Amino acid sequence: MAVPSSSGVLAFLRRHVWSLTLSGFSLLCFAQLASEVSENELTHFDHAVSIAVIHFRGAPDRLMLALTSLGSGDALTLVTAAVVGVLLACGRRREAFYLVFCAVGSWLLNLGMKELFQRARPDASYLIKMPSSFSFPSGHAMCSAGIFASLAILARVLGGPRAWAYALVALCFLVMMGIGVSRVYFGVHYASDVLGGQLASVALVSALTGWFYPRLLPGEHSTTTPAVNPVSGD
Repeated sequence: MAVPSSSGVLAFLRRHVWSLTLSGFSLLCFAQLASEVSENELTHFDHAVSIAVIHFRGAPDRLMLALTSLGSGDALTLVTAAVVGVLLACGRRREAFYLVFCAVGSWLLNLGMKELFQRARPDASYLIKMPSSFSFPSGHAMCSAGIFASLAILARVLGGPRAWAYALVALCFLVMMGIGVSRVYFGVHYASDVLGGQLASVALVSALTGWFYPRLLPGEHSTTTPAVNPVSGD
């Protein structure tokens, strides 16, 4: 088996400098958070955030219900299927595969990690029924982050007016964060569950972005090695 040359390794690192850095940093943060969750070191943090959020209950109930519904498996599946359908209809196969990889990858990873950590849910919920699955990491937060973060990347990939792209990125970020907050708002997750799910998805989406679009981000343009596209298409 051939050993990569130093120049080949450097070219690879240059081609993926931002995606590798962001993915690695997010993964390290998740690992530290998961370690503290396993050792019950975040009890005070989670309690403090929950108390702060509880004070806002009442007026934003409808908004929070809408956000938490948007983060459900059925709603996210519909959003993903609709966008994938539009992308395929427009001949953007690579973009469609990228979104599917991010969505399915975050879902499968979440299922595995829930079984690995087996963290119990909070004691009581507000307005909605307490789910029966494990708590860490939050499935709503992780899957929505995987999908909406990848949609934000696609806003840059697809081009178009810069103002439109910035608006879409901002909307994706706000929806992603709103879904996470809603899970704490209703008492079905701890804040660390939400943060863990989002960190894990950022790590995954960053890695997949580097694989599908190795020259997309700033600083990832200078390389003599041609990019390898995992899926052919426009």
